[in-house]
Amino acid sequence: MLRLAGAILPLVAAAPMASAQTTAAAAPATALPLAATLMSKFAAAVGGPAYMSAKAIVSKGALSMPAAGLNATFQMTQLAPNQMQMITTIPGMGEVQVGFDGTTAWAMDPMQGPRVLAGQELDQMKDEADRRSNIRSPELFTAATTVADTTMNNERCYLVKLTWKSGRESYDCYSAATGFLIASKTTQKTAMGEIPVVSLLSDYKKFGDITVPTKTVQDLMGQQQIITIASVEFGDGAGLMIAPPAAVLPLIKKQ
Repeated sequence: MLRLAGAILPLVAAAPMASAQTTAAAAPATALPLAATLMSKFAAAVGGPAYMSAKAIVSKGALSMPAAGLNATFQMTQLAPNQMQMITTIPGMGEVQVGFDGTTAWAMDPMQGPRVLAGQELDQMKDEADRRSNIRSPELFTAATTVADTTMNNERCYLVKLTWKSGRESYDCYSAATGFLIASKTTQKTAMGEIPVVSLLSDYKKFGDITVPTKTVQDLMGQQQIITIASVEFGDGAGLMIAPPAAVLPLIKKQ
C-alpha cells in the first residue's frame, strides 16, 4: 500500500485548511473474526506471493489536494526486501522526496530542505519500506486484534488494531465482503509532531499478479488529498538503485 502522507505534510501545513471528516459507525455486536484470518485473506486477495517475489516494483500516479489547488505526480520505487524511494513532483514548487536504503531514511522538500530521519520517523519509515507491510505479514507485529464490526468508506468492515514491532500502533479495516483493506487509521510521525491520518482505499485493480487500490483519499490536518495510481510495473531491479540524494550525504556524515 502506498504511504504518501508523510511526503507532503510540510506542504499540507502551509495550505488553507478545509473540513474533511471521516467517521466509523459501529455495527451491532457479533462474533468477530480473528485478526490473523482477516490479514491472511487480505494477503491472498492482493496476491501476496507475487508481492514478495517481485524484486522491483515501480508505481506511478497523481496526487491532488483540491482545497489547496495543488496537483502533483509521483513515482514510488520499491526494491526487495526493504528499500523504498518516492519522488513527488509539484509544478511551481519542486520535488518532495522520501526514501530508505535499508539503513538510512531521509526526507527532502522545498520548505524544510534535506533531513535524515531518526527516532519514531525512522521506525515508521522502516516499517513502511518493508515489502512485507504491503501484505500485512504477521511477523511484523507483536499483536493484532479485531476490535469492531463497523462501517468505513461506506462499506461494512472489520477493524483490526495492529501493534508493530517498532512499538507504533495503527488500525486497518478489512471489507467483510471482499477481504480488501478499505480504510486505515494511523498517526504519522513527522518533524512537526504527530499527525493523525485516515486513509480510504478503493478502486482495486490488478497489475500482473498483484492487486492494488488505485485510489486513496487521505484526511490529515483538516486537508483531503487524493492519490491515484496509473501504473504498476515489476522487474528484476536491474539498473535501479535507491540511495540518499547528494544534499542528504553531508547530514549522514555528521551523525
